[in-house]
Amino acid sequence: MISLRRHRTVADVMTSKVHVARPLTPFKRLVQLIEENRISAIPIVDEQCVPVGVVSESDLLMKERRQEFESEPSLLHPRRHREQMAKATGVVAAEIMSTPPITVRSDTTLPVAARLMQERNVRRLVVVDERGKIAGIASRSDLLQVFLRTDQELRDEVLSTIIPSMLIATPEAVQVLVHWNVVTLSGDVDRKSDIDILARMTREVDGVVDVVNRLRYSWDDSSPAPAAAPTRL
Repeated sequence: MISLRRHRTVADVMTSKVHVARPLTPFKRLVQLIEENRISAIPIVDEQCVPVGVVSESDLLMKERRQEFESEPSLLHPRRHREQMAKATGVVAAEIMSTPPITVRSDTTLPVAARLMQERNVRRLVVVDERGKIAGIASRSDLLQVFLRTDQELRDEVLSTIIPSMLIATPEAVQVLVHWNVVTLSGDVDRKSDIDILARMTREVDGVVDVVNRLRYSWDDSSPAPAAAPTRL
């Protein structure tokens, strides 16, 4: 029986034990939380545990530049200067935090989360449940954990799910080799289109770095069949 594939989600890799603070948490307490727990940011949540912002080390470091912002007003980027000044002079989380927080649902797949992280240029995502309440934190290193899957794990998944789903009658016709998470497919299939589909599905397996395709086919189903010659009466 062929098992159904399940892509890993943010819930599989996130840190679920999250240290949080409230909007009125004092500046010094924010620094203590970061130092005591060896983390780089603190999610700020309201009374319902819904994330409303994030205070990072970078936000807190603005305090060191307060005199600079006060003495050198920026004429080129006045809005950005006001935001930096607000962080530099803030005394509680609500005045320092970056808002709104970049959030994802816990059932978000890892590729989607990684794309969001790159598009928004952030180092971490605040994870929420179906009610919008905080469920965890996913960092860049968390999303990379999927590539720590062993070669044997990847080989077993390709052999047990990908190959049988395509080659129900002759799954043994395809051989799978995995080295450093690069999968090599070799052997024989019936149709040329099977080669492309097998390679694509294998590349989509969580943790696969690349696919080396050495499959051979018996007939090219991508070319239109020649038209039959008209029958003469």
